[in-house]
Amino acid sequence: MSDKPFEYALDDYPLAPATLYHVGGPARLALLPPNADEAVAAYTWMMGRPEPHLILGKGSNVLISDDGFDGIVFFTGGLERIEALGEGRYSVEGGAGLERFVRDVIVECNYEGAGALTGIPGSVGGAIYMNAGTANGSTCQFLESIDLATPAGLRTITMEPGLYGYRGQSFCTKDDLILRGLFAFTVSEADQRAVYEHYLKRRREKQPWGHCCGSVFKNPENDHAGRLIEACGLKGARRGGAVISERHANFIMNENGATFEDVMGLILLCEERVAERFGVRLQREVVVVR
Repeated sequence: MSDKPFEYALDDYPLAPATLYHVGGPARLALLPPNADEAVAAYTWMMGRPEPHLILGKGSNVLISDDGFDGIVFFTGGLERIEALGEGRYSVEGGAGLERFVRDVIVECNYEGAGALTGIPGSVGGAIYMNAGTANGSTCQFLESIDLATPAGLRTITMEPGLYGYRGQSFCTKDDLILRGLFAFTVSEADQRAVYEHYLKRRREKQPWGHCCGSVFKNPENDHAGRLIEACGLKGARRGGAVISERHANFIMNENGATFEDVMGLILLCEERVAERFGVRLQREVVVVR
């Protein structure tokens, strides 16, 4: 791609190592801005280009085609600053690792929230965008506001409960860049390190570890996607190098050089069998990029 104004604009950038699935071909062009100011400049340039674009954090919830992405992929990894503002308030840039934030801030300061956010991979920006969480809570409930770069310019959104719900939100589109979130926490009366260690242990026992996106599907109301998939007898089903985990059926693992089609085939198999048996249409949590 010609006319590149940044030294951190790289051609034919490999995407598989940038995702937890370790699946996917290269990006035609990657932008890896090192800080927030450069990120705004790079984002503005990207949005003025005709090519398709994709904003990518730590790649924890995406499945990318083996053909790669014939456009611009914007990486948020340079946005990793965490700033303490006092009285339980923190400015956290979108590329900061959520696991590091939980461990070094929430647990270290004994704030409420360890039960909601422990064990979730990915970036803070990705967690905000997906409203990632557990049965104990979700990311957006701890936010006061977020700063966005949008095609129309910079915006600050004051967070309200009506703007987010289960694994989703209405304040940010896929074309917007989450620059930072302003979080507010309260000190807990319970030992949050014990809570943190409990949920890490529970995840190690109940969820598989390896190359995967985490949960493939959202849980249907009053049910669990893993239970429905398991009830269809699909635990252990394989396609090429991909397998539906024996430990938890809502995890599809890249065990042995799986391709995009391997993983996608199992996703479609789960959707088809669950619909046939239970009349339930599973909703994907994983974002598929073709």
